[in-house]
Amino acid sequence: MACVGGLVGDTDQFLRVVRSHAHLEDNLAFVREPDNVEIVAVGDGNLNDVARLKDRRNSNSSVIVKYAPPFIKCLGPEYPLAVERGSVEFQALVKFNTASPGSCPRTYFYDSTARIICMEDLRSYKDLRREIIQGVLSDEAVKCIAKHIAIVHRQNHVAKLSTPDMEALLKLFGYTDLVQLTEQFVFTKPFTKDDPTNKFSEEVSMHAHLVYDNPQVLANAEKMKKVFLEKKECLIHGDLHTGSIMVCNDSAKLMDIEFAFVGPGAFDIGCLIANYIMSYYQHMSDGNRQFAYRTIDFCKLTGKTYFENMTSYTGDMDGYNKNFVSEVAGFAGCEIIRRILGAAHVEDLEGRPLAAVDALGAGVRLIVAKDRIDTVDRLMVIAHMLT
Repeated sequence: MACVGGLVGDTDQFLRVVRSHAHLEDNLAFVREPDNVEIVAVGDGNLNDVARLKDRRNSNSSVIVKYAPPFIKCLGPEYPLAVERGSVEFQALVKFNTASPGSCPRTYFYDSTARIICMEDLRSYKDLRREIIQGVLSDEAVKCIAKHIAIVHRQNHVAKLSTPDMEALLKLFGYTDLVQLTEQFVFTKPFTKDDPTNKFSEEVSMHAHLVYDNPQVLANAEKMKKVFLEKKECLIHGDLHTGSIMVCNDSAKLMDIEFAFVGPGAFDIGCLIANYIMSYYQHMSDGNRQFAYRTIDFCKLTGKTYFENMTSYTGDMDGYNKNFVSEVAGFAGCEIIRRILGAAHVEDLEGRPLAAVDALGAGVRLIVAKDRIDTVDRLMVIAHMLT
């Protein structure tokens, strides 16, 4: 066995665990000969180890293992984190693929003792964030993403499930340490002036008053936090951004679903659209106006495809959809602001302070205007200052 790259977990254990389950799948047969297995660290996750186990003799034989250490990987052992997130992610992967087949990588097993998930290796797929930074994304892939998440929401929606089924879903996907992380690092800390976890450039600091000195922004961020925590609507991804999606031509798969819980469907779409909006400002800053304008089309196509496929709703459909878009706007504003003022930035805006300032303005406008936004077209006008 050879190991390449840095991992927190015990690579020998990774191999032992996969070997102990090799009888479950033909795709795992190659691990029975450990001398021919190479383990390579992949991804740059903040929470977990992700490694590829591959057959050194056959490049087409490989699997992915994901290990959940009992702490936040990027911060170290002094920041403990419940290990049950591995079980939550495994259950969510099963749920997502059951509702919308092919929406996620196929899972082979979850070992609860070792806290290891083994899943399909998406060798031909690429990280969407890195693709979109390069100006590469097809309309069909955008529709694929929106359709998958819409179907997952639809099939696991309070309007569709019986009371016992909804109770079972809530038991599986309730309030977890990771939901608490989202509450703190999306809705609370970025909106708290002088919070020690916040970080931003000098150029952005000159505009931070747009958030910290605006009572309407702070009040509406609190309202969106309340919706996030209290609206038990459907099973959601919980961390849907361009870095948690893999694409291959016109196909897309959702990744990193350990944040899954029963919450507001608009949170997923709001976070996704926020990432498209930040991409717009990146490409405008880079002088790539043609692709920047395409990201506006991506947002509109996302909304159209989502509503075509997410047919579960409460109340009247028109009222439900208008309120949904209003929530999307509020969540998108929160996501943009936290990616600029908070602890977790996005590569799209790194090294582009003017783009970050412009995107911050978009986030502020969306939060302030959220109650007046009931269509995706209106959301686009406000986010991009279109006329």
